[in-house]
Amino acid sequence: MKKYSLVITVLLISTIIFTGCQGESEVIGAEGETYTPVKVSTIVTGNMREESVFTGQVKPVKEIDIMGKFPGEINAIYFSVGESVSQGDILFTFNETDMRHTVESLASQMNSAEAAVNSAKLNVNITSGSQQESQLNQVKSSLNSAKLTYDNAKINFDNTQTLYTSGAVSKSEYDGMEQAYLQAKNAYDTVRQSYDLLTGKQLYERTELAKNGLQQAIASRDALVVQYNNAKETLSDLNVSSPISGIIATKNIETGEIYNSSFPAYSVIGMDTIIIPINVTDDLINVLTIGDVVYVTIQSISGEEYTGKITEISPIPNDMDFTYPVKVEVSNANHQIKPGMFAEVRIIKNQVNDIIVVNRSHLERIEDTWYAYVVENDMTHVRPVKLGLDNGKEVEIMEGLKAGDLLIVSGKEYVSDQEKVTIVE
Repeated sequence: MKKYSLVITVLLISTIIFTGCQGESEVIGAEGETYTPVKVSTIVTGNMREESVFTGQVKPVKEIDIMGKFPGEINAIYFSVGESVSQGDILFTFNETDMRHTVESLASQMNSAEAAVNSAKLNVNITSGSQQESQLNQVKSSLNSAKLTYDNAKINFDNTQTLYTSGAVSKSEYDGMEQAYLQAKNAYDTVRQSYDLLTGKQLYERTELAKNGLQQAIASRDALVVQYNNAKETLSDLNVSSPISGIIATKNIETGEIYNSSFPAYSVIGMDTIIIPINVTDDLINVLTIGDVVYVTIQSISGEEYTGKITEISPIPNDMDFTYPVKVEVSNANHQIKPGMFAEVRIIKNQVNDIIVVNRSHLERIEDTWYAYVVENDMTHVRPVKLGLDNGKEVEIMEGLKAGDLLIVSGKEYVSDQEKVTIVE
């Protein structure tokens, strides 16, 4: 295990000293011995995560395209790209002159239609309501009275006719009784015709005609009410507001232009929370659950670590590489994270605490064994170590090191086992 060393012979060192060209990779002891300078770090226990790293591109959790509901002239614009808006803030307005005239015209037509409905209701009441019922009761009373008079007159006439046949009454008495009978019969027939008229087919037709007229009047009025309400709603829609709080991402209109409602006038994105879609391999998908905590870094900002959580796990792999789509949600209250940035998402597979953790670069691998260089009593000791968890940068030391050991972190390339060294800052 002898390694390349910068230690030189005493004779050569003396020569360098005399020539004023002493090297920086060695220190001369009091008795002329040479010591290789090294930097060390005291081993302490720590925690370690075994993680899988995935890359995704940041997207806003909400992205809304805002369109006007109808064509019209843009009257005013209140926000530009990059500005913050709150839910309900008015983004732009349409010219309202024409629509106000339409609302006023429909209001007038609606009043006229209401008057027509009231008139039709009155007509129905006349044909089938209380007035018709009163008239029918009067005619019915007259019919009953006429029928009683007719029945009595007929009885008297029949009796007189019998008496007249037997010669018991005179011809003049017979004629008088017959005349009374015929008058009662005519009166009864007249009243009965009036009654039949009020209760028969003509009355039904008049009533149905009145009801149909009422229905048409109501339908016309209701249609105008719908048009009026729509026009009023349109009048309120002349002020177009943002449905969410966020940042203006795009603005596609200008004051004075005619907007044709075929494209978004604005788009607003929610920035308080962002989404990072990632694709997870099949060996990990079954251990994930909604709400799991993950760790996110974005190098284009500062490499700062953010905490996120899994909000969506697809049970179906995509067709491209058969990985599973997963969505991660991260709080972004200060709006530092922007859509389009690339993020690294680290999913924790395992975590252990209170263990010996060192940077992999501070170890050396020879064949299949890893070694650590430690300093004891100014002497190097090369120890074989057994590794545990490995996150690609740091490794767990299961055997070979303990807390308090002085691990060489700089200069191990220049020393061998059992070699004198001096520790420098």
